[in-house]
Amino acid sequence: MKIGLFTDAYLPEISGVSMAVSWFRSELESRGHETIVYAPRYKDQDESEPRTIRFRAGPVFGYRTARMALPYSREAFRSFETLDIVHSHTPFSLAYAAMIASARHHLPHVQTYHTYLSQYRHYVPRPIRPSVRAAESYSALLCNRCTTITAPTSPIADELRRFGVRQPVHVVPLGPHLPLYEHPPVWTPRAQLQIEPSATVLLYAGRLASEKNLQFLVRSFALAAEGLSNTVLVFAGDGPLRSVLERQAGELGIEHAVRFAGFLDHPRLVDLYRTADLFVFASKTETQGLVLVEAMAADTPAIALGELGVLDVVQHGENGLLVEEDESEYAAALVGVLTDPALYSRLREGARRTTKRMSVQAYTDALVEIYTDCLNEPAHRPRRLGRLRRRRLRR
Repeated sequence: MKIGLFTDAYLPEISGVSMAVSWFRSELESRGHETIVYAPRYKDQDESEPRTIRFRAGPVFGYRTARMALPYSREAFRSFETLDIVHSHTPFSLAYAAMIASARHHLPHVQTYHTYLSQYRHYVPRPIRPSVRAAESYSALLCNRCTTITAPTSPIADELRRFGVRQPVHVVPLGPHLPLYEHPPVWTPRAQLQIEPSATVLLYAGRLASEKNLQFLVRSFALAAEGLSNTVLVFAGDGPLRSVLERQAGELGIEHAVRFAGFLDHPRLVDLYRTADLFVFASKTETQGLVLVEAMAADTPAIALGELGVLDVVQHGENGLLVEEDESEYAAALVGVLTDPALYSRLREGARRTTKRMSVQAYTDALVEIYTDCLNEPAHRPRRLGRLRRRRLRR
């Protein structure tokens, strides 16, 4: 098959979506499929990456690392007729390019719902910010124009149906690219971040942004630190909330126990996952929380809030703990796990088992089957008409 992957987040931007598309592409091509990635243009992008078509793009409201593409490119439009199927990983501008490709050439269109839009409205300036219901209605409108939908977790699939999505919704969880975890270390996180060899490391990885509920996490850690000695909280990633978190740590008197690693490429992030004793997560807006599974692939269990997509990833008492949004409860969970060797060992074993069912390899198996089913639908069987033949039919 020749597959068009449309995304408004791609390398060199580091995000869950950009890494997911990159890993998925690599896995598809290792199986003999062809791909073309349609993505925004970035300042420091890899110009040599083959079969990648970049669109002119500008910054997204208030979020300097993200880009929003202008969904027009003659090169892209010429390439659409060579595709067998289109797969959009975005609800934004390049989803419209995928719709154009699908409509013009009668191609199946698969949409993966990565972003819980109604929880990201704060990035839109207040005068034009949509309501929650408007964001949900937009999600439904987009999905209902596609052939089929994939959601990473069952709670998100249920949300899509509540929004009014009538097209088939498949639950297909995504996991990490497991070969990354087989490589030898490329750096020494403890030495680079000035963490003592004997210290306990709590790790958060992802955007440092308000929707991730990170100020709650810092307050919870401050409470837990009273019952834990020699423990360090590491933030891997960057974003608009970093300065706020640095100031908050200082106000709580824990700045000596907090580290900011900044953006890391995946080989270095994997080494940090291996270094961590526990992964900490407080987001309530996740469609899945890919970083949770990435951490578990390094045998690192998680403590998280039991909200939305996290419920399909963290199994309470098996590969981590789920708690309510209460700082005392979260702190108690941290102390409880780190002071109970038997519980901690059981959660590590459960984390290891989780990655056997959630990996990019398993994800690709499921998507290839969905692609095949879409292509076998009667509406899409006669999709390949020559350019001249199509022109004659239009006349």
